[in-house]
Amino acid sequence: MTGERVKSNLVRQLGRDPGIIIVNRGLALSKSYVVFAIFFASVAILTANFGNASLGGAPANSGIYLRPLSLLSVALIAIAGVTLTTSVILLYVYDKNNGVLEYFLSLGMNQGDIYKRYLKAGLILVSLLMVAVTVANVGIGLILGRAVTVPLAATGIAAALSLSIVSFDTMAMMAFSSLQKQRAGANQPLGLALGGLLVVPAYLTPLILPFIVVVAVDLAEAVIIAALSVALLLLSSRLISREKLLP
Repeated sequence: MTGERVKSNLVRQLGRDPGIIIVNRGLALSKSYVVFAIFFASVAILTANFGNASLGGAPANSGIYLRPLSLLSVALIAIAGVTLTTSVILLYVYDKNNGVLEYFLSLGMNQGDIYKRYLKAGLILVSLLMVAVTVANVGIGLILGRAVTVPLAATGIAAALSLSIVSFDTMAMMAFSSLQKQRAGANQPLGLALGGLLVVPAYLTPLILPFIVVVAVDLAEAVIIAALSVALLLLSSRLISREKLLP
């Protein structure tokens, strides 16, 4: 009956944007991930705005800074993005187990069409998170009368990294059944661990590399992961059998 109710609701919502529908359904499925994402994002905002460390005791107005802690906010924001989109990935497994994906196939959709719906939902959530973080950084800068160059730069890098990681994490989890295992009676896709692993370099580079090199490495990682995500999406209908979408 649960699967039938889900399908009935989908029929009533087919005229609406599919990405927004999945966002709403995912958040209704579990709101705890929103709380965790807000926590990580809050720590990231504080780190970006108050994590600057002067280089060699140089005075604050000298312009000579080393900002390892500020760039740690990139990894924290990325983790917040992955956490926030967890509900969408869990919803995918929930829908698969309840025959919703089979229903989509019966409407004439292929694997790529279905994946795009859940992928779009994840990207919407990450985009909303980035807007919120940007507004918070600008607000703190205005209140304290401080420059927001570094916090905004960190947010921009985090946006590129988060969007690419969430895209790859979502596509990989949806594409490969081995990443969709149930644990203790609950949907806990193993693919979620990919997001955490991909963020690890962003934690390490600010501690061992100069500022500009960290920026280059983080952006290069984002480009590579984004390219892999696009490749998975384009090849999904040919490489991944329809049977993997069935309960």
